Amino acid sequence: MSNRLSIAVFAVLLGASSLHAAEQILVASQRSNSLEQFTTSGTWVRTFATTGPYAPTSMAQSPLTGEIFVTTMWTSGEQIGQTTNIILRYHANGQFDTNWDTFIVSCNGLPCGSSETQSMLFDSSGNLWVATAYGEDLGEPIDIFEYLAADLTQPNPQAQPNAIVAEMYRGDQMAFNKFGNLCIAGFIDENVNCYNTSTGALTQSYYTEIHASSAGAAEPLGLAFDGDNRLYLTSAFTGEVLKEVQPGGPIVLLATLISSPRLLDGNMVLRGTNLFVPSFYYPSPTVSTPDTVFEVSTSGAVTNFISGGAPPALGNDHLWGAQWVLFYSTTTPQ
Repeated sequence: MSNRLSIAVFAVLLGASSLHAAEQILVASQRSNSLEQFTTSGTWVRTFATTGPYAPTSMAQSPLTGEIFVTTMWTSGEQIGQTTNIILRYHANGQFDTNWDTFIVSCNGLPCGSSETQSMLFDSSGNLWVATAYGEDLGEPIDIFEYLAADLTQPNPQAQPNAIVAEMYRGDQMAFNKFGNLCIAGFIDENVNCYNTSTGALTQSYYTEIHASSAGAAEPLGLAFDGDNRLYLTSAFTGEVLKEVQPGGPIVLLATLISSPRLLDGNMVLRGTNLFVPSFYYPSPTVSTPDTVFEVSTSGAVTNFISGGAPPALGNDHLWGAQWVLFYSTTTPQ
């Protein structure tokens, strides 16, 4: 991506970043192959970017350069509907370089059933962590690769040689807990596992706690941790949001947001005392049934944060296949 190195060096020379000065929201709209921009009050602003021949599945923003990274899904051909190993890159204003700037995730000789990706996130140092989507169902573990911030200035960066190895079937949303461990949800596994980012060692499994929940075993796809290290989860197919009453449990039902054919098939974002959760309609929504992003307080109150009707009265909604919510800065770090 042109100018990536100069932007990174500029940020380092200034010695500080302020990615919250002009905050807005991006939502990955999978069926419209676009990233839609909203204000923090949920009002639609514009189509931030198109994703060309790919559908967006997850997003993350570099705290150093402000660039937006997007994992993708095939929208045509024999692999239609399957995740890809292609990551797109955009500038903080939504512009991209020629032909959708991309780089390819590779297993680099590590045991890996497939290099197709599902989710990613940045740490505070600007290093990018990327999880493969499929694991034990293909006979190999989930691999979580680390890309150093300095390497992300390259056209096709390479991951660090050692990956975190997660003995799981599915790699869904990742989040850092209070202690800096990297945690990953898996809806097929009905589990969340946490790993030490330096050693790759498993530090905690939530399997027993999830299966002891009074709400029944969750199928976690989205997750978040609060400042007390309490876990919040979405259950993809039951439409539920759950929370830990305290670290170590129990896990209880916080709210039920939707029922079939809608799914909680994306991520979860915790901002202050509110959770933001996108819903995804199966089968494909019509123009009169766009998808919704919910706001759920940590006490259980539910609001339709982004919700609209049919054109031309779209209201706040331009989402068909809401997949991922990202609070992001509209400006390059200063």
